[in-house]
Amino acid sequence: MSVYKYVTERIIAELEKGVIPWKKPWKGQKAINYVSRKEYQGINTLLLPFPGEYLTFNQIRKLGGKVKKGEKSSMIVFYKFIEKKDKDGEVTETFPLLRYFNVFHLSQTEDIDTKLADFEAKSSNEVITDAEKVINDYVGREKIQLQNILGSDRAYYSQTDDKIVLPDLKQFTNSNEYYSTAFHEMAHSTGHKSRLDRFKDTESYKFGSESYSKEELIAEVGSTMLCNHVGIEIPETFENSVAYIQSWAKVLKDKDNVRLVTTAASAAQRAVNFILEK
Repeated sequence: MSVYKYVTERIIAELEKGVIPWKKPWKGQKAINYVSRKEYQGINTLLLPFPGEYLTFNQIRKLGGKVKKGEKSSMIVFYKFIEKKDKDGEVTETFPLLRYFNVFHLSQTEDIDTKLADFEAKSSNEVITDAEKVINDYVGREKIQLQNILGSDRAYYSQTDDKIVLPDLKQFTNSNEYYSTAFHEMAHSTGHKSRLDRFKDTESYKFGSESYSKEELIAEVGSTMLCNHVGIEIPETFENSVAYIQSWAKVLKDKDNVRLVTTAASAAQRAVNFILEK
C-alpha cells in the first residue's frame, strides 16, 4: 500500500468516528490600536502587515514618540455614519461614509514602550531537520517568499505575492504543528499558475466558496501526507488535521466524506509530488 493511500484511509476512518473539534495550534497576537486597545476588524486585519500595536501619527506625537526615519504607514479603513436631517432637525436618513487613517506599527516608532507581553521564550519548540529540509528545498527551488512573524495570529499563502506567512515556531503548541501548518500553506502554493495551476478562476476562490473549501481539503490532506513522509506525525497533530478536514467537508454540505477526501487526496498527492520533486 502506498503512503498516500495509507494516509487517505486513516483520515476516512477517523472521519467516520464522528465530530472532532478543531483547535488552532498556535497562540498569537491581534492587530490592535495602542491607545484604545481595540482590535482591528474586517478588512483591516488584511491591510495591516503585522500583529501587535498600531498608532496614528497624532497618537505617536501625543505620547512623545516619533516615527523612525524612512518608515511607511499602513492604511486602515472604517465607516463613519452620516445623518441627514430635515429643516426641523429630524434625522431622515443615515448613510455610511468610507474613511481611512494611516497608522504605524509600534516597531516603526521610537520612545514608546509596548504594553503587550513578549512572545519570546514562551516555548521550547525545536527545529526538525527533515521537515526543515523539505521546506527549504521547495521554497528555494520555487523562489517562494517564506516569512515567519513573531506574534502573528495568521498563517496563509498569498497567491498574488507568491508568499507564505506563518506565526513563529515558538508560538505553536509543539514543533509538529508548526511544520504541519507550513506544509498546509506549501500545498496551497502548488496551485499557483506557474506550478499546478489550480486557481484558474480566482473569483471562485473566495472564502467559504465551494472551490475554496475543496482547496482547503487538498491542502490539509497534503499536509498530512508530508508529515507522514518526514516522520513527524503524532496523534494530536493527525487528529487536528482530520478535524480541520471535517470542518471544510461540512461546508460543502456533502454527506459522502469518503468521496470528498478521496478526490482531495488525489489532488493532494500531485501537490506533494510537486513539492518533493517526484
